[in-house]
Amino acid sequence: MEQIWYVMPIVIFAAIVRGYSGFGFAVIAVVGLNFFFEPQQSVAIVLSLDVLCSINLWKQAVKQADFPTLRKLIIGAILGLPIGYCFLLFIPAEILKLLICLAILGLAVLLFSNFRPFNAEKNSSKIGFGVAAGAGTASASIGGPMIVYYMLSSQLSTSTQRATMILFFIASEGLTVLSLIAGGLTDSTLPMAILILILPALVAVKYGQYLFNKKPPASLKSFALPVMVVVALLGMANSFVSLTA
Repeated sequence: MEQIWYVMPIVIFAAIVRGYSGFGFAVIAVVGLNFFFEPQQSVAIVLSLDVLCSINLWKQAVKQADFPTLRKLIIGAILGLPIGYCFLLFIPAEILKLLICLAILGLAVLLFSNFRPFNAEKNSSKIGFGVAAGAGTASASIGGPMIVYYMLSSQLSTSTQRATMILFFIASEGLTVLSLIAGGLTDSTLPMAILILILPALVAVKYGQYLFNKKPPASLKSFALPVMVVVALLGMANSFVSLTA
């Protein structure tokens, strides 16, 4: 279990990003943990920490979130969870790690662009992105970029986007963790990792929230997307090394 201590700086950095932007913890942390754990372990640890860390953000998010949009996204996420489990169970670990990073990089490129091939106000768009986020969360902890892509295409304010994402991740990731535990897809690594990592993660999230309240960004895009690209490229490099070794 000594590898838990190696991932602590990654978890702290990811938690600061989460507290500041409302998303990014799972995307960053899962790539870092994949250097040391199998995807099933990484997903369970990352999602459990993200849910627990989000408790600090709940009160403020409830006041600012757009609940009609949130409900449609959660319905979609519930429909997408079984799809994600199939990916997690049947795709080999090293291939899944590479696919995770490729998906993150592809979504980051879309987010950098102004390509929006859908109407964000339609219920079908909200449910569809919820399905994609639920599948991505259950399989690889990458539901975040899909929801960010949707939010940046909406007419909601930056504060409302952030708050709606926070509540969505609490609901969708909480359901995913409970399903993983019920399905026997976790082991003793999970409680030990949470015990060691939860306190520094909570402190880091609180610090990120303090930074957001002190100086909120004009757009979430300019802050979080460069981080997504860097972690995706690092993860891809690691996956290529493992696959060619």
